[in-house]
Amino acid sequence: MTRIAIAALALLLFSLMLVAQPPQSPGAQQKSTSSVIAIADQDNGKDIELPAGDTLVLRLTSNPSTGYSWAIKGDPSPLKLVKSSTKKNGQNSHVVGAPVTQELRLRAVSAGMASLTLEYRRPWEHNVAPVKTFHVRVNAR
Repeated sequence: MTRIAIAALALLLFSLMLVAQPPQSPGAQQKSTSSVIAIADQDNGKDIELPAGDTLVLRLTSNPSTGYSWAIKGDPSPLKLVKSSTKKNGQNSHVVGAPVTQELRLRAVSAGMASLTLEYRRPWEHNVAPVKTFHVRVNAR
């Protein structure tokens, strides 16, 4: 009798699990097929091909303890800044004043050509030339 009760309970639980899941449309299980293209300091001056909808990730060396950071100059359309963050580098990342990687994520929201320029500067210093610049041309297609 207990085997029958356990089997019935298991069948009931299984049935509840099936009913509790929301129905899915045929395309609902497919994830976004957008890809990520990453570039770094050594890609300065290059031309980049980026399919519309894809993400461009810039990983540039920075040292925020000095007050400097990378900032986008002008309008990067058709690219849109999604996120800017910093990540620690290597074994010396625990040392005060150690460089980090500043990561900027931009998405190509439509097709077009972007002239993407970033300036390495202190945000409170106006009318002062940037210490470094980074420039790429991005063809969002």
